[in-house]
Amino acid sequence: MIPASAWHARVAPALIGALVILILVAAQTTFAQNMPSLSAPQPGLAPQPGAQPPQNATAPREPLPSQPAPAPAAAAKRRSFDFSVPDFGSAPLRLDVSRIEVVQAYAPPQRVPNVEHRMIISPLAMVDDWARRHLEAAAPGRDDSAAVFVIEDASVITEKIRTRKGLIESLIREDSDKFTLRLAVTLQVRDRLGATVGSTSAEASAWRTVPEGMKDADRSAVWHDLLIAAMDNLVPVFEANTRAYLSRFLK
Repeated sequence: MIPASAWHARVAPALIGALVILILVAAQTTFAQNMPSLSAPQPGLAPQPGAQPPQNATAPREPLPSQPAPAPAAAAKRRSFDFSVPDFGSAPLRLDVSRIEVVQAYAPPQRVPNVEHRMIISPLAMVDDWARRHLEAAAPGRDDSAAVFVIEDASVITEKIRTRKGLIESLIREDSDKFTLRLAVTLQVRDRLGATVGSTSAEASAWRTVPEGMKDADRSAVWHDLLIAAMDNLVPVFEANTRAYLSRFLK
């Protein structure tokens, strides 16, 4: 019979070793269950739909489809301005005279503060052209009578309407330019001896303010708009005055 002490000496280490092995196996099983598998899927098992590869796995990168290089951005096109001239007024006025004369009594000074000489179409040229197309002689060659259309003013004057008074105001407010366009015309009817037997006149104006730093192209557009506005005001007044004060000479 083996003594108890010897039995303990033999069995106790074996029991302890078996217990340690069981603990290690249980720990390894728990660790394997909690960690995502980095190995390939087992044969016969399809990957689950929507499953994502682990972040630390290296997946093969698919080649990206070739794309054409982006075209360079087209430069913004500046809006072109229409400098055409409308046909102002109604039908031509027929006067009982032998001829029509257009006199440019206004002479542009060609210097500041006048700027009409810098316009694409000057007020003087537009009024002159309109008069030649809208005044007609009803008795050409009859005698020496005439209707004389005189352009007395066709100016565009610029002026400063605000002056910088200090540093703060210069930072928050900008100087501006004011453009004023004036038109003034007279129509005289002269008999065959050259005596004035009737006359009428008309005036019109238009104005606008613009920033001091406006570009020249934009200023030209503003000036043209002013000219169209002034003609829109002048022509109806002139036609009404002609019918009112020179009715006996109209045909």
